[in-house]
Amino acid sequence: MDTPAEESQDLGAHEEAGAASRRSFLRMAGAGVAGTLGAGAIAGTAVGVEHYSDTASARRRGDGATVATLSSATSINVLWRARTDRKVIALTFDDGPSAEHTERLLDELREAKARATFAVVGRNAAQFRDLVRRQHNDGHEVANHTWNHTDLSLHEYDRCKRELSRTDELVADLTGSPTAVIRPPFGRVNGQLLQYAAQTGQKVVLWDMRLLEDQFDAAGNAAYVLDHLRPGTVVLAHDAGLTKRKVGMAAIPGILAGAHKLGYEFVTVSEMFDLDGA
Repeated sequence: MDTPAEESQDLGAHEEAGAASRRSFLRMAGAGVAGTLGAGAIAGTAVGVEHYSDTASARRRGDGATVATLSSATSINVLWRARTDRKVIALTFDDGPSAEHTERLLDELREAKARATFAVVGRNAAQFRDLVRRQHNDGHEVANHTWNHTDLSLHEYDRCKRELSRTDELVADLTGSPTAVIRPPFGRVNGQLLQYAAQTGQKVVLWDMRLLEDQFDAAGNAAYVLDHLRPGTVVLAHDAGLTKRKVGMAAIPGILAGAHKLGYEFVTVSEMFDLDGA
């Protein structure tokens, strides 16, 4: 198995592929059509451009894949932006925790009185258990980003379940709370992921804005986020991985201060789900 540092170098090579996959998903949702997401995905109907819900209506249409996959679940929610007029923003941090960034980031969030969501990679969480405990104790949400940062779309259900359930079990052990949210690596949503989420009662979150560490410095990234901020925004950042993550982490204080000045409140992903449509 690669070390976390070695694997993090691989993440950048796949980042654009993941972004393309997510863009395809968004285009399908925006078109408001019924379709499938990835190999073996569940058929469903997109509603709006921020929120995807695979509902029991598909069962009534006789979609066999949906009936087999959803079991007793009636809907699977995938959120990348909440439909709300309330000035809220959800900062999400993937791939950690890490010795380099996470503790300092937690200090900055505490000083700003801001809540965030940390989508942890299980094997990193196992290495930095105290940081996961602190994330939870500081009022942040700890989400599931698989055990090995695995592209779930490349694997059958059993492998996907192992990646997700192992991380769920560790997070529950460290925090005393079940994991409510899954952030799929590379933003790739497929039937295996939705099946697991349906069975465990979890929700899936993507994003509608990410830090552009290759294009701007720290000040430029902060300005980019603040210029494009709107109610319900979900921002993707990373607190582990490639060297360029230093740029994103350096932008966080400016984002926190600037968004507060604009009247925004920082909430967790689960809180954002609760606000969706409000």
